[in-house]
Amino acid sequence: MIHLLRGFTSVGFVGLIPGAPGTYGSIVTLAFAYLWQTQVTNNIYYTIGLVLVLTILGIIASSKVSTSLGIEDPGEIVIDEMVGQWIALIAIPAHWGSWLAAFILFRVFDIWKPWLIDKSQYLPGGWGIMMDDVLAGLLALLIIQGTVLVL
Repeated sequence: MIHLLRGFTSVGFVGLIPGAPGTYGSIVTLAFAYLWQTQVTNNIYYTIGLVLVLTILGIIASSKVSTSLGIEDPGEIVIDEMVGQWIALIAIPAHWGSWLAAFILFRVFDIWKPWLIDKSQYLPGGWGIMMDDVLAGLLALLIIQGTVLVL
């Protein structure tokens, strides 16, 4: 069972690739989100529903995986990057410029962890693993949507 959970939390074991697993997880998310938006549905409500389900499952599964590994926030867990990156992409048309901006903003906020993003990673278990990326994704989304409104 733990192998299955590790496969989920590492997004198909992408999180086990050495180097920058969080960045790799975000890149894989761009592909998933693009396919979702262009081949499955462009319905924002379905997308939000999927991201909510992934968030809830991510909290539960990452808690179990981190406990099993005996590491508070294992680098191999990148389901949090998937969720955060996807949040940053919500309601953005599938255009390379917008998606590049969402990717860069999300990665910057995920790495830099300003203010509440940093504090949220100290929540217990899977909550701490997931919430900093959720907040980084929300901040990236707000900036991109705000920019679109101004332009």
